[in-house]
Amino acid sequence: MVEEPELIGEEWTLASFNGAIHRGGVGLWAWSPTRRLAQLDSLCRAFWGMTEAVVPIDELFARVNAEDRDGMIRDWMASADDPHAYSFDFRIGDGPEARWISARGVGGETGQVGEWVQAIFLDITERRRAEEAERLLAAELAHRVSNMFTVARALTAIVARDATSTPLFAEDLSRRFGILHEATTLATRSHSLDQGSVRLQHLAERILMPYRDGAAITVAIADDAVVGPDRVNDYAMIFHELATNSAKYGALSGGGSLHLKGGVEDGALTLTWNETAAPAGGPKADGTGFGSRLLRQTIERSLGGRFERVIDADGLHFDMTVPAG
Repeated sequence: MVEEPELIGEEWTLASFNGAIHRGGVGLWAWSPTRRLAQLDSLCRAFWGMTEAVVPIDELFARVNAEDRDGMIRDWMASADDPHAYSFDFRIGDGPEARWISARGVGGETGQVGEWVQAIFLDITERRRAEEAERLLAAELAHRVSNMFTVARALTAIVARDATSTPLFAEDLSRRFGILHEATTLATRSHSLDQGSVRLQHLAERILMPYRDGAAITVAIADDAVVGPDRVNDYAMIFHELATNSAKYGALSGGGSLHLKGGVEDGALTLTWNETAAPAGGPKADGTGFGSRLLRQTIERSLGGRFERVIDADGLHFDMTVPAG
């Protein structure tokens, strides 16, 4: 039987012990319920931003995040008499740089040495931030899925009302879902690169790409014209409806020209779509169909903006303004 080695001398000192637990994010502290004082080791002082080893506990309480303070004080005070093990978490400081701390120990006389109740503070900042990021991701995923089903139901109902045949209904619906898939791909790529937004220049170019062989297309949307992933579908549908209408009646039906530009100024995002009529001079959209209804719903209701569309002998002129961000 192998004997367990005994740590002696320099192998087992208070300094080496403190160094080991500090590297693990654990600090030692104690407090006196009668004198309302706290003793903090060097790591705990770093947690709290204190320079003194012995401080009034009220000075510590004042540095606790306002949202956590009342509950933390109750748990702290309860540990003076409750002889059971305890663990409570709280934040020191405010904002994204706040530090998450877990106070752990045994209360009452069990955890008391003289007048001091001894315990540890454990830095759990990275774990709590990871948990928060996971919760946000789950909430965002649920929101996105809900939105996609809402859009799918609305598109199916509206396209069905305007369809003249089953094949046309299937073709139109499939094309619209394909655009939504393109938009979702852009949004997902944006998240994977930690960009958090999608440039409208890229989105417009993606949607207009199938029409470039038959028309002169210019897209000049400024780099500051970006949208969050939760709004990508809205702009994808706007571009798609304008392109679909143009492919039927305007420049994208062959031989015309399209100029799309946009940017952000004074907190407003503006987009302008100007196209010339196709040389064939085919029929013009009357502005009362599904496309107009979808544009109005998306721009006015979803994005909180406004738009103007003019169709004349020269072609189509479309302007929209929405709050940026």
